[in-house]
Amino acid sequence: MRRLLIYLLLLCLGYMPVIAQELSEEEVTKLMTDAFMQNQAGKHQEALDGFLKVGLNTKRQRTEDERKVFVCSQTMAVMCYDSLGKYGEGFRLSEELLNGNISDEERKDLQHLYVINGYFVATSYIHKSNRRYAEARELFEKILPLADDDMRQRILPKIPLAWYFEGTQFLLEQKYGEALACMEKARYGFHKIGETKNEIETWCQIGNIKNFTYAPKDAMAAYQTACGLAASAKYDKKLMEILREQRKLSEQLGNTKQTLSISQRMDSLAAATDDNQVRFAYYNYLGDVAKEQGNYKLSEQWYRKNDAYISQLGNDYKGADKYLYYSNLRNLFAKAGNLDDALRYAVISKDEFQSRTEVSDKNYYMPYMSIADIYGLKGDSIRCFQSLDTLFFSLPRLDEPREAEQLYILRARCHSAFKNYDNALVDYRKADELLATRYDEKDGDRIKLLPLMGGIEHKLEHHEEVEALYRRYAEGAKQLYGDNHAEYIDALGYLANAEGFAGHVESACNDYVLAVDKLKRHIQDRLPYLTTAEREGYWSMVSQLLQNMTPFALEAKEYQTTFTSACYDGLVLSKAFLLESERSTYDLIKNKGTDENLRDFTMIASMQSKIREWEKEGRSRTDSILELTSRVRQLEEQLSGHCRSYGDMTTFMNIGYNEIKEKLYDGDVLIDFTDYVSETRGRVYAAYLVDNKQENPLLQKLFAESKIDSMQVAYPDQYYESPYAETLYQLLWMPFKDKVTEGSTVYYVPSQLLFQIALESLPMEDGTLLGEHYHFVRLSSARELVNLDKRLDIDIDIALANPNAVLYGGLLYDMEANDWEAEAKKYDVSSLLAFRGDILQGDSIPLLPGSKKEVDAIEQILKSHKLKVESYTGKRGTEESFLNMSGQSPQILHVATHGFFYTPDEAQKIDYLRGYEDAMSLSGLIMAGGNAAWRGKEPPEGVLGGILTASNIARLDLSNMKLTVLSACQSGKGQATPEGLYGLQRAFKKAGVKTMIMSLWNVSDVVGTEFMNLFYENLLDKDNHFDKREAFDKAKSAIREKHPEPFYWACFVMLD
Repeated sequence: MRRLLIYLLLLCLGYMPVIAQELSEEEVTKLMTDAFMQNQAGKHQEALDGFLKVGLNTKRQRTEDERKVFVCSQTMAVMCYDSLGKYGEGFRLSEELLNGNISDEERKDLQHLYVINGYFVATSYIHKSNRRYAEARELFEKILPLADDDMRQRILPKIPLAWYFEGTQFLLEQKYGEALACMEKARYGFHKIGETKNEIETWCQIGNIKNFTYAPKDAMAAYQTACGLAASAKYDKKLMEILREQRKLSEQLGNTKQTLSISQRMDSLAAATDDNQVRFAYYNYLGDVAKEQGNYKLSEQWYRKNDAYISQLGNDYKGADKYLYYSNLRNLFAKAGNLDDALRYAVISKDEFQSRTEVSDKNYYMPYMSIADIYGLKGDSIRCFQSLDTLFFSLPRLDEPREAEQLYILRARCHSAFKNYDNALVDYRKADELLATRYDEKDGDRIKLLPLMGGIEHKLEHHEEVEALYRRYAEGAKQLYGDNHAEYIDALGYLANAEGFAGHVESACNDYVLAVDKLKRHIQDRLPYLTTAEREGYWSMVSQLLQNMTPFALEAKEYQTTFTSACYDGLVLSKAFLLESERSTYDLIKNKGTDENLRDFTMIASMQSKIREWEKEGRSRTDSILELTSRVRQLEEQLSGHCRSYGDMTTFMNIGYNEIKEKLYDGDVLIDFTDYVSETRGRVYAAYLVDNKQENPLLQKLFAESKIDSMQVAYPDQYYESPYAETLYQLLWMPFKDKVTEGSTVYYVPSQLLFQIALESLPMEDGTLLGEHYHFVRLSSARELVNLDKRLDIDIDIALANPNAVLYGGLLYDMEANDWEAEAKKYDVSSLLAFRGDILQGDSIPLLPGSKKEVDAIEQILKSHKLKVESYTGKRGTEESFLNMSGQSPQILHVATHGFFYTPDEAQKIDYLRGYEDAMSLSGLIMAGGNAAWRGKEPPEGVLGGILTASNIARLDLSNMKLTVLSACQSGKGQATPEGLYGLQRAFKKAGVKTMIMSLWNVSDVVGTEFMNLFYENLLDKDNHFDKREAFDKAKSAIREKHPEPFYWACFVMLD
């Protein structure tokens, strides 16, 4: 450019003088010279004015010299326009000159200026403030033939980029057809010129559009293409982002196998990449997932994998990774209740944040929110409010009411924690006043303040005010989200409680019933489209409503009314939901439906995902939600009609009091135990008594758990010995004795501590057992009663035309690597790696010599009755062989091996289990080869560790299995929750097993073998007719007669 300036200067000065038009020759010469000097001095506007004035005086171009001066001055004017950023004027002037009388040399210089100015004009057209995409492309195409190599390289990417930006704008406007057409052209353009990174971004947008238009299969294909390009280009950061999108979509559809395959690829990428930030982001992601699932120790382990990277970042590091690392640990420890570590990392993250932030920044004091919160949880009121005082230094800097509101909400919560309820109410009201300065009373944040204020008014026992606030909350949530939204359903539950406390019991009952009806519909709409991981989180969000109903009914003395029936329906749903909802709907339809069914389901799943997103936006999306919901209903009806498996997905929700009582014979009763936590009495037990005569169930008050705790029983077998047995009899049976006819069948569903107790084994004063006076049937859920087609004495569920059995026992826990690998490779390991965990470590696992004899004897018994039997003993009983039963399970499964169950505290001593908090990962069975994993050794590559957890079993399809016998220690133990017992019992029930036999405590190897042999001999006795219940009772009675101590016989339970 400097060369061009010098050339033009010499050229113009050489052409003087000129024929004057308005100015004299001397004036034109001086003006031209001054303009050149001003331009050189950076005074481009003054220079431009001069050059333009020269142009006015020479535009007639009456001589060759005058023409040259004119072209020179206007070329310089174009350059000034360029320097001033006035590209439009520069482009137009250069175009005029090119169309005029100029020499080849002049044309060459002007073409360059023409292209540069045109380039910037076209670039401005694609800016989001202009959006003149077609004009931009037209202009780029126009200047491209005149561009040199450098400018050509600049222009070529801009043409597909204009298509990309136009497609993005259409996407924002939800014009998906137009958006897709633009993106396809952008993709082609980027591919043609080798712009790989932009091509990857475009494929991702195509995937997004396909997802938005409910074509998840096409979306996955687009993401997969983007993955291939990113992998080839070694663009690891983008590749990890795309894999996360793929995993999210795959989870949304419930395609477990694909989800696991993607997860493995993410693992491999994190291990292989040289990009520390890719690993950092991935480990944070895994830590977040584990935290949300309640696996706090595992979450910490993932976060801590970033230790080395963080330690490498020096004091000069300006990014946010250090702060993110410290704040992740802060939040994790706070959620896990480890408040000392939470406080330590809150202070560290505060120091890190403030070291990178100006004191004048409005967010400078914001880290004190976490510090104050943690001090509140620790019960340190002085430091809590000192931190709040520091936090409030931010208040004058916060212009947005939603930001200032958060400070008052936090302080209100802290006041409430220290029982300063009046001050808490003042702060909640102040938060609302702030919002009211800018937002009306229908605003979502203002509506969400209402239940917070209602909770404080409840503490102050202002029941009329509480009812009024919750009524406003319910009305506001209905207007904001619609009457089928979870927020409105939740609000109805709060309102019902408030009405009850205000003495308006009838209104409260009506609102509870309305809430439950809506909740059931909400679950039916959502359940098939939630991932198995999302279902548990979803349930924890909505289940509180159902769990509140029983204590409310007791308080309101609704012992046997229509409301009691509604309460019991809620209890049945609570105990059935997570048991029935484990398996993926996608997998179910893929295995049992058609390609058309699967296509319809994936489209519905995408629509439901979009509805969930829109619901978060409130009123602005109401019409869209209604329209899309209508389309979903039509597709669901079509899918239900064509695919029975889909229609059966939520049928368990149709089972309630009326369906259960219809299955009871005259004299039969069902006792469904439940529990709740009282503020004054701790955990309290109650039970619903159901028979086939009463219009409504009877809700029976029972006792506080403290009465059992006060017995100070050291071992569970002591429950069946004096004096503890007498106390249990009074607590558990006397409330029902006069309501149950002796000799009748008593079905019962345990709850919490009662999972450890077998009612049928309780002794009576005369030395007989309760089970000798009544026929007890232990159920995992009352809905199992509906699934029993026959009375137990004629139940022939396992007497199938071609029954078969699989037996495990005498397992070899130590194996040579070659043998272990050879056994594992007999099965499709690639599809089973999903179930693989990390390695356990602990003491060596001893052999169970009696288990081999037990299996051999049972095999002989079964084969003698023409059953087809497959035994897995020694090294054959691998984890792979067990998982391979999924979808092709036998009718009978017998497992004689070590079982385990640990509480989270006990698991701290075991390296692998230290990463888990949930009972499903802390209980399981030891399979062949398990000793290596148990002692912390790595198994051969591609081989599972032989530690089969309940979490793994729960994912299997064992729906063909009629009877599972767990001849293993502690197989009946687990973590008790309102929804049931989490452990092996729940795992096999989730997998679809009908009946189980388990032990409640460690069983003697010799007695266990003896009991099992007796059971199978009784089961297959020709006079027994496959009555599994009678066979079980006879075996238990025989063991009791031989070994009278309850330790030997009371541990065995049968569960339907």
